[in-house]
Amino acid sequence: MRQAPHDLPVMAPTRGTLTRERQIDVKDLMSRFNFAFSLMSVIPLLTCAYLITVRFFSVQVLFTSNGAYFFIALVIALLGLLAGHELIRDMIRRLVEANAKLQKLNEQQASFVSNVAHEFRAPLGVFKGALDNLGDGLHGPVTAEQMEPIAMCQKEVNRLSRLVRDLLELARMEAGKVQLAAERVKLQDIIAAATELFRLPAKERKLTLIMEVAEEPVYVTGDTDRLQQVFINLLGNAVKYTDVGSIRVRMVADAREAQVEIIDSGQGIEQQDLDRIFDKFERVGSQTEEGSGLGLPIARDIVELHHGRLWAESQSGQGSRFIVQLPLAKG
Repeated sequence: MRQAPHDLPVMAPTRGTLTRERQIDVKDLMSRFNFAFSLMSVIPLLTCAYLITVRFFSVQVLFTSNGAYFFIALVIALLGLLAGHELIRDMIRRLVEANAKLQKLNEQQASFVSNVAHEFRAPLGVFKGALDNLGDGLHGPVTAEQMEPIAMCQKEVNRLSRLVRDLLELARMEAGKVQLAAERVKLQDIIAAATELFRLPAKERKLTLIMEVAEEPVYVTGDTDRLQQVFINLLGNAVKYTDVGSIRVRMVADAREAQVEIIDSGQGIEQQDLDRIFDKFERVGSQTEEGSGLGLPIARDIVELHHGRLWAESQSGQGSRFIVQLPLAKG
């Protein structure tokens, strides 16, 4: 998936930060569970009170056959309640432990990916500089025949550089180390800036790029660069996978949230692939297009850090619609 054409820095937090809560509060979870079961244990007691006060179920009745049945049923209910409590408590404990192990594995994986990406970053920079110098003729004249393999190597180095940048970005996101600036920003300006970057690429592919946004200013709380990165990723995909027709950027808002839609007339996506496209390294449809398969997962992470939602709607051969919902800024 297409990533931003330039590195977007993590902004210094101003007026607060947006962060993702990743830890499970085990004590709070268990206290809620115990409280729920405490309420359930009241049911047999209420049943007894009902029978005695309303149905006049006196003590003498306990010594009859009906009383024996009632007593046995009450004991079974209480024992079942206690057994269920211990069983579910044990299940919760196991799930929490499994989740902790998975979280640790994810952190180790993110750390490994980050370290590997860092190791690749420096030599790639050296290769890129050397190739640029060769292409610019700093080491002597370059013929057209020589320029062809140099250009091919430059293209591959640039592709690997984008992949390394995406890996580092995703590793920071998954490790919960990304803090975004929480500023009051005008959504129309962010959309316009991202759309403008694709005017020329769309024109080169003979695509019509249309922007329809609300006239009334719409403000959200977020990080300008990161939000722009989201729309750059989505627009980049739309341009990449649309051969003919148009790309429409539409924004509407109500009293609580803003909704931005990127609608294209491209290849479309199969229904069973709509969730997969947000998985890491997942690419569906045409495999001839370049991309790391990280653009959409990164975009969704950024949107969720802004307490919003990102999803896709599509049918194969009928274009796609990517929807971003963001809560409006307060005040």
